[in-house]
Amino acid sequence: MSHRGTNVKALLIAAGAALAALTIPATAGILDPAPAYPVRAPNMAPIYDWTGFYVGLSGGATWGNAKWESDPDLTQGTVTGSSGLFGGTIGYNSQNLGPFIVGEELDISWRKFDFTIPAATCGTTCDLKSNWFSTARLRFGYAIDRFMPYVTGGLSIGDFTATGIGQPFGSTGNVTFNWTAGAGLEFLVAGPWSGKVEYLYVNHTRFACGPECNGPVNMSVSENIFRVGVNYRLGGW
Repeated sequence: MSHRGTNVKALLIAAGAALAALTIPATAGILDPAPAYPVRAPNMAPIYDWTGFYVGLSGGATWGNAKWESDPDLTQGTVTGSSGLFGGTIGYNSQNLGPFIVGEELDISWRKFDFTIPAATCGTTCDLKSNWFSTARLRFGYAIDRFMPYVTGGLSIGDFTATGIGQPFGSTGNVTFNWTAGAGLEFLVAGPWSGKVEYLYVNHTRFACGPECNGPVNMSVSENIFRVGVNYRLGGW
């Protein structure tokens, strides 16, 4: 082989090596995997914990039935009435078993019942009035994050005053103790504030109006209560 052929061969080898050096990094850049960047977790609201004391206000309406039985003239009947109501609440919730909630609640509400009892023995009529009632109840709820449907039941307390209109013996007052039951839905509004809607059936103990009504005239009252309210959590939200 001539000296000139050797130079050409060396030149071709050098050119090939240079071309390989240029193409390998480009190919490596294409084949290398893309660098991994950290993925940011989505912003998720924390699960709400219902545990804690609370106070609240409520308002709504009640529809009542007053059943009466007059022993002297053996007559009986039912009269109805309705009223708006307004009251206050204090309570405590405990959420220690996952979504299950057990609570205690005490409330008092003011409303005005004025039933006219048309028993013949009353003379003209007998009046049955009530200005307030209270309940002390357990609540059993199930948390669905910021909503809590619940059932409730416990003790009912009510005041009643019966008077025979035009009779000389004045009036008789009674504070009754019986039972109440119902259901509701409480929901988070913002921060420590929550709202609720609630139904209660309240049963009041039967009592008798004696000489004040020329009786005895036996009376018993029940109520169907629909109300809404707002509660404020005292820490822990």
